[in-house]
Amino acid sequence: MKEQHVPLERIAINVSSIQFKEPHLLETFISIAKRHNIAPDEIEIEITERFLMDHTIANINMLQGFRNYGFKISIDDFGTGYSSMSYLKQLPVDTIKIDKSFVDDIAQGSSDNVIIEAIIALSKTLGYSIVAEGIETEEQETFLASVHCDIGQGYLFSRPISCDEIITRFSS
Repeated sequence: MKEQHVPLERIAINVSSIQFKEPHLLETFISIAKRHNIAPDEIEIEITERFLMDHTIANINMLQGFRNYGFKISIDDFGTGYSSMSYLKQLPVDTIKIDKSFVDDIAQGSSDNVIIEAIIALSKTLGYSIVAEGIETEEQETFLASVHCDIGQGYLFSRPISCDEIITRFSS
C-alpha cells in the first residue's frame, strides 16, 4: 500500500496469548517492520481481554517492550471477559476496543448504552483512545459519537475488502 502511495495511518495485527509466549516475538516484529519500511508506530498490536486474565509480569514486560519500541497496543473485545479494572491502569496500552456485542444492542435506554458510556469514561480518564467494533447502523454511530467514542469500525463503513480493493479505493 505504501508503494502505491495509499495513506495508511496504522495497521492492526491480532496477536494471540500463545504467540506472546514466543521468546523473540518483539525482535520478529521489529525485523518485519524494518524489512517492509514500516515505522513501529504504524503498527498496532491487538491483544484480547483474555490476555489480561493471564496477567503476568512477563506479559506486562512484553507489552512494555513493544511500546518502548514505538508499537501501539490495543485491547480487543473489551467488556467480554472478567479482567480486573485495576489492571487497566497498570497495562501499557493505547486503545480500548469496545466489543461488538455491546454495540449490537444500542437502543434508547439500553443498559448496554450505560456500559458503553462507562467504558468510554474510564478509558478516557486513563488516557486511552476508544474504538467501537461492529457498527452497522446510523443509530449506533450517532450514539457512539454522542458519547465521544474516538473511532468506529464495522459494516456501516465497509465490508471487509482485499488489499487491492483498498489500494483502488484510497489511491491518492
